[in-house]
Amino acid sequence: MIEQQPGGVRYLQFSHYRHFLDLTHGIFTRQGGCSQAPYASLNTSTPPFKQGDSIDNVIRNRALALQALDLVDSPCVTLWQVHGADIAIYDAGSPWRTDWANHSYYERAWTPETIHKADALITRECGIVIALSFADCVPILLYDPVEQVIAQAHGGWRGTARGIVAATVAAMYEQFGCLPRNMLAGIGPAIGSCCYEVNETVRQLFRGQLQFDEQPTPERYRDLVHEAAVFSTLSLPDRSSLRLDLQATNRNQLLMAGLLLEHIEVMEICTSCRNELFFSHRAEQGRTGRFPVLIALL
Repeated sequence: MIEQQPGGVRYLQFSHYRHFLDLTHGIFTRQGGCSQAPYASLNTSTPPFKQGDSIDNVIRNRALALQALDLVDSPCVTLWQVHGADIAIYDAGSPWRTDWANHSYYERAWTPETIHKADALITRECGIVIALSFADCVPILLYDPVEQVIAQAHGGWRGTARGIVAATVAAMYEQFGCLPRNMLAGIGPAIGSCCYEVNETVRQLFRGQLQFDEQPTPERYRDLVHEAAVFSTLSLPDRSSLRLDLQATNRNQLLMAGLLLEHIEVMEICTSCRNELFFSHRAEQGRTGRFPVLIALL
């Protein structure tokens, strides 16, 4: 892990990606932006139809993140993240919105063709930035240096229970011929098992004893999801507390999908414990911002 701090903006990079001159990326902290509490300060998300940070602040913060990676003039694509396991593919011929860091992103109407509901995005287009935002869920970056394909996935517990990273690896192979053994993966900061208490229903969904009412886990991933899940029990003075390790679970899913252990780098940082560095939905009881994660082929 490498830390960068150009000006006031602070971001982290995976060590094994730094060797590739045709790839850039950044896992940004919450520091160095312009938003005020409780969104202080590099918040890059304003939920539609809900009270939150100002659009002006969000757009300025998005521009600061792009500027830090020398991508200020690059078009940006993003997703409407819905905690599922659907995969989207970006290519230059599609009608995607690429104005993530512009006011037009909020001023123009959204359509299903221009803002896709999904939780992973794959492209082999150069000069296009994939931008997603997080606050406890797991950012997962993927890069195949042989086929020159990148992806970013959003691994909340629901998406992880549906096999989001395994589905992303499979889509990279099916769409672009990417072999899992060639892929390099980075798992970013997320809430750790130290802070992430879940209920028995969550464990039963991972084990396949229950299924989601909508978008059940695909049959092809159910055994993988079960075997990859990392739960533990913490003894508290008054009760036992069930914990889920999202980073380890997603790492296991990547291994079971065929990635090599030495090709997976994990930033072992808990967003709840390090709330001064990262937004945390749980630590801040839902009233918080989102930090951006960017990746692009140059």
